[in-house]
Amino acid sequence: MKINALIIRFILIAPFLNFFFLLLCFYFVFYSDSSEASPSDKAGLSGDISILGVFTSNNSNLSTSQNERRNGALNLHGEQQQKGFGGLLGNFAFTFGSQLDKKFFAGTSREDIAIGTLALEIGYQQKWAFGTLSFSYLPTLLGENVWADPFLIHASKEETEKSGHAYRFQFERLANSPLSFELAYSKIDIEIEKSGHAFEIPLSAQETLKRDGEIYYAKTSYRQFLDDGLGVTPSIIYLENRAQGDAMAYKSLGGQLSYFRFVGRNKMILTASYFERDYKSLHPVFNQIRADREYSLFAALSYSDFLGIKPLSFISLSGFKQMESNVDFYEEKQYMASLGVNYIF
Repeated sequence: MKINALIIRFILIAPFLNFFFLLLCFYFVFYSDSSEASPSDKAGLSGDISILGVFTSNNSNLSTSQNERRNGALNLHGEQQQKGFGGLLGNFAFTFGSQLDKKFFAGTSREDIAIGTLALEIGYQQKWAFGTLSFSYLPTLLGENVWADPFLIHASKEETEKSGHAYRFQFERLANSPLSFELAYSKIDIEIEKSGHAFEIPLSAQETLKRDGEIYYAKTSYRQFLDDGLGVTPSIIYLENRAQGDAMAYKSLGGQLSYFRFVGRNKMILTASYFERDYKSLHPVFNQIRADREYSLFAALSYSDFLGIKPLSFISLSGFKQMESNVDFYEEKQYMASLGVNYIF
């Protein structure tokens, strides 16, 4: 499988949930890696355009898709909210150099590295005999809407914007092996921070709920082919959120296991993930030190030469994520399903 050269992915319809967008990015890596027309084989521009119909369901209390006013007890999970919409995404690529070993790229990151929102990635990639190095910068493309005070009840909550930027380093196929490394640093900014203001807690306790901060991310992956067009990719991921508020700061360790298979015109990838998060200090609203576990499962399918048109593919994406926490307020379930077509040019 080959990595695309220069990637520009744009979204023309933007009310996407973070989880949905993460799945889309993950799919495009899978699809681009497996494409026979990889830009790594030729110089110049190439790309694709996808049209998708999407269904999502989400019950996170932190999502602004929930009702802005909440009555009753605070420490309960949110109500399941559904929505359907259409989306158009695009991808342009460019490769250059006498050995086709140099790449400038600007586009949507394949993962929401440390930011948790839609991000543009701009950088440079160089291929050498001992592996491929990439350096990139990820500014916020579209800020994520969040609650200024997610714990407010019996009153209408105010929306604010979460944004940030990140720097990313990747070392792929170390010494021509299946081993890859990735490091990232991110800074998170909440435009209006009012967490805990509605509660009669000391100002010092409110300070522990601040979400601004820095995030450090590290990932190690090993891609192993089991047969022609068949393989697995296990990954270990560490993430540390150094939020300004100690109750929001945490360390996370987990892993992913991806299974990919290409049979004729069919391409498929299945990915399962598991993460644990341990928080730094007592949450002053719930009077507990928070601890989370996150599970997710994602499937992407592609059928090439759709309707007899060689550059056209039928694509399908579906996913599920569940967060379990010792604080019921933070428990959540997210689902998504999508059907569409992708055109390569």
